[in-house]
Amino acid sequence: MKIQEIKLLTSSLDSLIEFYSRILELPIIERSVAHVTFQIGSSKLVFEISDEVANPYYHFAFNITESKKDLAISWLKAKGITINLFNDEEDYFSESWNSHSIYFYDPVGNIVELIARHNTKNKLGHEFSYEDLLNISEIGMPARDVITLSGYLLEQFKEHIYISGNSMFAPIGDEEGLLILSSLDRNWLGSNKKVEIFPLEIFIATGREETIQVQKYPYLITTR
Repeated sequence: MKIQEIKLLTSSLDSLIEFYSRILELPIIERSVAHVTFQIGSSKLVFEISDEVANPYYHFAFNITESKKDLAISWLKAKGITINLFNDEEDYFSESWNSHSIYFYDPVGNIVELIARHNTKNKLGHEFSYEDLLNISEIGMPARDVITLSGYLLEQFKEHIYISGNSMFAPIGDEEGLLILSSLDRNWLGSNKKVEIFPLEIFIATGREETIQVQKYPYLITTR
């Protein structure tokens, strides 16, 4: 699955512009008083100001150059970004996914993950930069019923569960792009923040143009 773009709400646009543009050095490709669009490798990250939804937050992940996990940690720390510890470690290794993940919060409380997927080998370089953020590879979709929502999405998009799923957690797609379905009865991994539902829009590449309202959730998925 290729996630081309995610569109998220925020109560504080200026702080996100400062963080993603000045600190993480991501290119701004569009900006207005109401929204900002950042380039993340082959994907776009969009934030829109909202006066109706109080303090929304999301979980999303960026694939990074696989061989640069340790360099990514040093890069974040040099920028003054606090890394969320996992069992007192600065990264989390998933044996089943063969990946290392690094978690941190942005200024409005979004749970950001940098994930090095070791099944996809990349050439080692001597430094880490924003260009090593390859694409948006995950977007969290909180679910009241993970099994029902996963069945609906699998049918709609002819995708499959990645590795494994259950009633608490179901990743749909592949290593390039995953819809992360999560029960409301847990915290987001790598954080102390409860999984909660907030409006979002996801754009994925499928070869057909269509916008789907996802059941009774405030989620739109646009294919193109």
